[in-house]
Amino acid sequence: MHYAIIAAGEGSRLRDEGILLPKPLVPLAGKAMVDRLMDVMLHCGAESISVICNSQMPEVHQHLLAYRDSHPDLAMNLIVETTPSSMHSLARLSAVIPEGKVCVTTVDTIFHEREFAAYIQAFEQCQGGLFAVTPFVDDERPLWVACSKEAGTTFGGRVCPLIHGFFDDEAQMADDVWHFVSGGIYGLETSTAWPVLHQCLAEGQSRMRNFQRALVRANVPLSAYVFGKVMDIDHASDLRKAEAWLDESLKTRSILAVHRAPEFSPNLAVSDAAILQLVAAKLEEEGCRVDEVDEDTFDRMSDDELRSYELVVHMMRRMSSLLKLQRLGLAAVNAPQAVLTVAKSREMTLELLQQAGIAVPQWWAYEASEDQMFQCEPELQQLLPGWVKVMREGGTRHDDVTWVETPLEADTRVMELVAQRVPDIVVTRHIEGDLLKVYAVMPDFVYAFYPQEMNYTKFGTAEQHNTALAHIKYREEDLRAIAWGIARTFGIEIFGFDVIVEPDGHIVVIDVNDWPSFSAYRQKGASAIAALIIDSLDKIE
Repeated sequence: MHYAIIAAGEGSRLRDEGILLPKPLVPLAGKAMVDRLMDVMLHCGAESISVICNSQMPEVHQHLLAYRDSHPDLAMNLIVETTPSSMHSLARLSAVIPEGKVCVTTVDTIFHEREFAAYIQAFEQCQGGLFAVTPFVDDERPLWVACSKEAGTTFGGRVCPLIHGFFDDEAQMADDVWHFVSGGIYGLETSTAWPVLHQCLAEGQSRMRNFQRALVRANVPLSAYVFGKVMDIDHASDLRKAEAWLDESLKTRSILAVHRAPEFSPNLAVSDAAILQLVAAKLEEEGCRVDEVDEDTFDRMSDDELRSYELVVHMMRRMSSLLKLQRLGLAAVNAPQAVLTVAKSREMTLELLQQAGIAVPQWWAYEASEDQMFQCEPELQQLLPGWVKVMREGGTRHDDVTWVETPLEADTRVMELVAQRVPDIVVTRHIEGDLLKVYAVMPDFVYAFYPQEMNYTKFGTAEQHNTALAHIKYREEDLRAIAWGIARTFGIEIFGFDVIVEPDGHIVVIDVNDWPSFSAYRQKGASAIAALIIDSLDKIE
């Protein structure tokens, strides 16, 4: 892997605030920023590192020469030139960067080394460009990145959505894409990137973001790798914040954050990853050390390694992973038993909701020992039109919830699922009214929204069977009471549920799920979840 660093900026804002060292040499956690970057790149297997610095700061050039002399085995290319923009700096670097994959970053891009190493592993598997993005917004003029909700590829165990475009203003972005901010880390293939870069120069373009837009227009495949947090250093206060964030010695509380396996996040894998990464970033701001892994990695970790963490914060749904967590008796949010109930059995979920006095639709569960069929049983026909719903151990599919209108359609669908050996099959009666989605983080966070108004859908089919949105009035205290009832019934703390508000304002719960994506309220949801986790840590003896 080849690396490049753009260190040609003047750092004028830092100088105006009394920091007179050139920005590349400003110490961060006791090490010059450019040294920190190069050390991280060496740890990630750098074959070469190319750096450009401006001609007005000869001390930076001398510093880089000394670094090169102290690392005789490193192929290091240095360019000293003052350029009009970061894009022009990259163009100069393109003349010395070897062919192949190159990771480019600016000198003041700050990240956790372990997360950068995982990104590099993913980039090594990627065909095309892989750019860092983050849900964390702390830049004065962020570059917004529009990422596909539907198209993406898994690299290094992480779902990486396709990039559709780059925008100066979030308001310019469509609602049907994920909104992230550029992290200032660019994984490029020289064979596809350099022709576009040189065309930009020929057209008189400047600024790195215009080069990125040109890559999209040229149909160069670009994917996004979601970092929990990336910072850049523009002000003296940014240095203090970055040092506190990076200083592992101050982080005495260790948390393992486990991402949901992609097969359990159809069409939502990026958003599921983003909420957990944002929670992790907020926890690190609170002084915790958070290690993020996927479910495959969790399954491979030894018992002793897992016991070294004070708390496991997870979105897991694999039976094997949940049972391992339960067997070890580790403190966890959500508790594995809660997830085993909510995410593994629709029949048990409906039964427990009914026992708790929470309204649910009329329903019927398939039993292999019974010969009941809709075409033969008038009582079952009262459930139609309705929904055939299943839970699968191997993952979630688009047809796990199916609309049926006639007894023949119901029997056909049930028998299809029986033939597939699906163990958990229920049919629920369709309820007319307003569809409402609810996010809950107990004890205080309960947010409801109409998915039709926000163009929010998981599979794009279910909502079409509801009548036009009528904004039927309902009592918010009733919704909160339902949230509390679900939390107590399942012992769950982070969850979502869907309801139908009937014409008379009565609320019927049609679905419950553990730890949703919080897409509509990601920032607020992440803050509430982080507060819950800090409180959970305080209660651990």
